Amino acid sequence: MKKKILVGMIHQLTMGGAERMMVNILNHFAREGEEVHLIIFKNIGSLKELLDSTIIIHDLDASSVKQSIPKTLLELYQLKPDTVFSGIGHVNIALSPFIPIMRILLPKTRWVSRETNIVSMENKKSKYPKLIDWLYKNLYKNYDVIVAQSEDMRDDLLLNYPSSAKKAIVINNPVDIGRVESLSTEFDSKKINLVNIGILRQTKRHDRMLKVVAKLPSHYTLHLIGDGEEDERLKALAEELAIADRVTFEGHKTNPYPYMRSADLFILTSEHEGFPNVLLEANALGLPIVAYACPGGITEIVKNGKNGFHVPDGDIDKMVEAIEKASKYKFDKEYIVSTTRKRFSHDTILEKYREIFYGE
Repeated sequence: MKKKILVGMIHQLTMGGAERMMVNILNHFAREGEEVHLIIFKNIGSLKELLDSTIIIHDLDASSVKQSIPKTLLELYQLKPDTVFSGIGHVNIALSPFIPIMRILLPKTRWVSRETNIVSMENKKSKYPKLIDWLYKNLYKNYDVIVAQSEDMRDDLLLNYPSSAKKAIVINNPVDIGRVESLSTEFDSKKINLVNIGILRQTKRHDRMLKVVAKLPSHYTLHLIGDGEEDERLKALAEELAIADRVTFEGHKTNPYPYMRSADLFILTSEHEGFPNVLLEANALGLPIVAYACPGGITEIVKNGKNGFHVPDGDIDKMVEAIEKASKYKFDKEYIVSTTRKRFSHDTILEKYREIFYGE
């Protein structure tokens, strides 16, 4: 039987949720024996070290999406893949106008995109929001399948981009529980440790998190794992709130799981999300979550009193109450792990990608 040819597309492989998911998905199919290629606009980022050695990399060495598209189309024409899988919003929409032409040249190819965030909210921050909105309303439907990570994400497409939403299906993110467990260790602490892992950028709203910590008793400490553009501003805010001695900026960690294993609670205060894999990883280690119910799958993941608590988005006092309640609550950690394994296991979720990639 002829090997299937899968081509993944991404801008680069820096440490981010979309990039990690692309690596996980491509690795899975490479290990299943498929012929897997990755077209990457610029081959940079620490995640490239995690790619399976059999994946064939096509580095376009381009400085922009605009530069990349002609080279991408030529590569695709030469490869004649069974499936093209584009894995991040601005790449997805840049490719969409050319799909009808490519269908003539590659009539057997299936075109699949994966959205990474709440589209309408992300588009407002783009350089040309009206143009991007027009593309989503009129040309995004050119894909055969659009993968939304959460019900919130699909609902946003239905409300704001109905022609595109007809192609949308929900596939939650998987979590590689075995890998998470193998990389985690424990250490003791006399304090109540809150942890957050992610890039320090504006949409993650770590400023709200710091304001919450300022209202908590002094034995609550916060560990921020990650770096980013907001680093200095957040450190200054911690000083201003007089909590610098209770907030640790750990920086980027290749292996963040020891922090998850040793923490008491995972805290999330984002403005919006896609379907945060980091919450699944926390639950895979039995770590309960307290999160704002922002758009992006939070209420799909967090079930009150089962694996954590979600509170009204932006309500600092409610978040403080929930954290204090959760720190004393008797969560069944075995239940949290087993439920996560059942709902989001790597093999279960990635089998759904096989169905949309190859119609199997």
